[in-house]
Formats: sequence, structure tokens, C-alpha cells
Amino acid sequence: MFKWVEIGLQNNKPRYQLLSEFLAANNFANQVEFIQTTEDEFQKKLPEWLTQYDGVRIGRGLGEVVIPMFENHPVMVDKIRAADAIVKMDGKWWLKADAVDGFSRVLANVGERFDRESSVLVVGAGAAARVAITGLFMLGFKNFSISTLDQEKAKILVEKLSRTHLGAAFRVVPKEGLILLPGIHGVLVNTTPMGEDNPMLAELYYFNFFKVGGVAIEFSILPVETPLLVGAKEVGASCVYGYQISAQTDMIWCEQITGRKLLNSESYEQKLGEHLRAQNI
Repeated sequence: MFKWVEIGLQNNKPRYQLLSEFLAANNFANQVEFIQTTEDEFQKKLPEWLTQYDGVRIGRGLGEVVIPMFENHPVMVDKIRAADAIVKMDGKWWLKADAVDGFSRVLANVGERFDRESSVLVVGAGAAARVAITGLFMLGFKNFSISTLDQEKAKILVEKLSRTHLGAAFRVVPKEGLILLPGIHGVLVNTTPMGEDNPMLAELYYFNFFKVGGVAIEFSILPVETPLLVGAKEVGASCVYGYQISAQTDMIWCEQITGRKLLNSESYEQKLGEHLRAQNI
């Protein structure tokens, strides 16, 4: 029995309960648990938790916190300085940034709709923003505008990514500057949580910064049809849903823990989308 856990400042039970069921249906006996914690508690108790589980998914708010807790990092983790899983290989725990590859799998199906000469507007400066920028940079995008309420965090993000994403150009845009941006952005990425208390989102709904025929990418998975994606469709944009990114990321993790590629990623992606839509959130 493979015992695994999601540890985060907030938990994503609908997603991971479905993944546990999907693994079981594919003849991989497993049990999932959830730990909602704080940064301080996470740093103190992670070594203890690692003795209790066979696998760990790192939830919201801890993707960057976990980095200094491990000495050696795989190349991609070192590149984005964030992780979304801790996987045991040959008796040793390793950090993984599976979301980068998961995001890249999704982008591969959208490729013909991208204008790689255009700019990318990324909202947020956390682990998901690092994943988004890295995935799009690998696809050929070079110009990135980053907007978040925490200007210092955005500046730190730019400083770190400038060292590893050679040739990329970054600019930090304050929230009040969003409505003043020119319409040169062919890609919009939202990595901030949905909610009435998120002041960043209202500024995005004008879409004044958006090029005709652009692509809107939403990392949030609940609700599935976010107001941002609804508005993007109304201005003729193509959309990438958060559940699609999550599903492909989950399948990569499944391959790592099971040691096989027998799982049907398209089937799981469809099931996850239907499951989340049924949440009525």
C-alpha cells in the first residue's frame, strides 16, 4: 500500500482524492491523506512526516519554502527554485518540479495558437509563476511582464530567473499599471487564487493588454470556468484550464511513483475536469 500525502497552506482534496481513486483503478493500491500547515510547522515537521509516507505532494504556498531544506536538487528544481513533489528514489528523497513538464505537455497542444514574438503577462510571483515563465520560455517566449501585489517578491523573482533564463527580458508591473499596458501581450497567465479578496483580478477583465487571438492560461482549478477565462473567450482568446495543467502534472508524478506509463492521461484529464465541474464552486 503506497501511502502519500498533500502538505500545503491549503489542501486540494477534490483533486487528490480523485487521483487516489484513479491510481486504485489502475491497480496501484494507495492511500492519500492531507495536512494543512504553516510555513514554520512545515519546516519543523517535514523530516518527521517523511518517515510516515511513501510520497509527498507539496501544496499551495510551500513550493519555494521547501527548496533550502534539501541539499541536492534536480536541474529543473534548481532552475525554477520551486518544487511540487518529494519522491523517494533508491531510498533517498528528491524534490521534483513536475508541473513544468506537465505544463509543457499542455502547451504542446496549443502551440499553433501562440505568437512567440508577443509578450507574456504573468499575474503572481510564486511557484506557479516560475513554472509558467519557465514553460513559456522553453517554448520560445522571451518577453515577460510580471504583476503582483508584492512588488519586492516580484523583483526577487526577476532577479533569480534572470540568472537561469538567459536571453529573457522581464519587467515588473504594479497593479495600477495593468490598465495602462499596451495590447502587445499574446499570452495571459493567472497564477493567483480565485476569490473575492483578490484585488488583482478586477484589473485583468478589461483585457486592454491583450492581442487579438491571444491565449489565456489559468492555473486555478476551482471554479473550472473562472471569470477570467469566461472574459477571455468573449474577446476571442483560446483558453488553457487549470485542471488540464494539474492533470498532466499528476500523470507525470504517477509515472514516477509507479515506475510505469500505463495510465491514460487523457482519461484522467477528462475525469478531473468533470469532477471539478461537479463541485459547483
